[in-house]
Amino acid sequence: MNKWTEEEIKILKDAYSKRNGNKNENITIDLAKQLNRTVGAIRNKAYELKITSRGKYYTDEEILFLKQNYNNMSYKDMEIILKKDAKNIFRKCKELGLVNKNNCKTKLKERKKVNYTDEKRKKISETTKNYWKNHEHPKGFKGHKHSSEERKKMSESIKKSWQNYDKEKLQQRTLKQRATRIKNNTLNPIKDKSNSYSRTKGGKRKDLNDTYFRSSWEANIARYYNYLGIEWEFEPKTFVFENIKRGSVSYTPDFYLPKEDKWVEVKGWMDSKSKTKLKRFEKQYPEEYKKLQLITQKEYEEIKRKVSMFIKGWE
Repeated sequence: MNKWTEEEIKILKDAYSKRNGNKNENITIDLAKQLNRTVGAIRNKAYELKITSRGKYYTDEEILFLKQNYNNMSYKDMEIILKKDAKNIFRKCKELGLVNKNNCKTKLKERKKVNYTDEKRKKISETTKNYWKNHEHPKGFKGHKHSSEERKKMSESIKKSWQNYDKEKLQQRTLKQRATRIKNNTLNPIKDKSNSYSRTKGGKRKDLNDTYFRSSWEANIARYYNYLGIEWEFEPKTFVFENIKRGSVSYTPDFYLPKEDKWVEVKGWMDSKSKTKLKRFEKQYPEEYKKLQLITQKEYEEIKRKVSMFIKGWE
């Protein structure tokens, strides 16, 4: 969604100032149509600008109800009883000091585990149906699909926007994505997923504490270490490359052997991307690179020949 302009913010403030605290006067839908934004975007911006008057909408009895039932009920349940939006209830709870960032996710997870009775499900269903009867889609598009002509226009618009990216903008976009992935610890996106483009056997191995391995080779090397009584950790650390704008921006060795203080990389096929990672690893982390041991096809086949027949579960 596009950034808010000063004119749009002025329209939003004027509309909320004329509301006069009337909770029954729903202006969000009209504003959504006028500004071509979603109802959620209107509410969030109003909350951000602190022009809502949500505090006036709660009576002393309702506040007491929140305090008494916060630990026993979900926001959705309280929404049905108080006839208020669950997000609004959440904000009021936060304002009253009943919620903090550390327990929000836990509270939502607990809500998903609730087993509703048929009667409660029916009540929630009726509430939802009544809401959509009285609240049309902010852009009037509920129940419709984009035509092939409209999809073509959208496609052309997206292609056009990409053409406007020059080299500098693309680099800035890449660096921003990289920073976000580092922050969210998602630089290694297939660490817990199978790779549909790989011929290797990715998946969790029950005999190896349900650890996820991308290939049978990695899993077999782990079994080999167990057979020898060698302590190992699988992909415990990711080394991030500094000042790299494109290509491989990090490297995660397959194994770390704590007692030997050694990194191990199982690499049957050394492609160009793998070579680049190792070169950058050697350049930026020379001391760690000295500890790296490569198990190529030659070393793997030698291990397989010697011990595979003695190791249970060898793939």
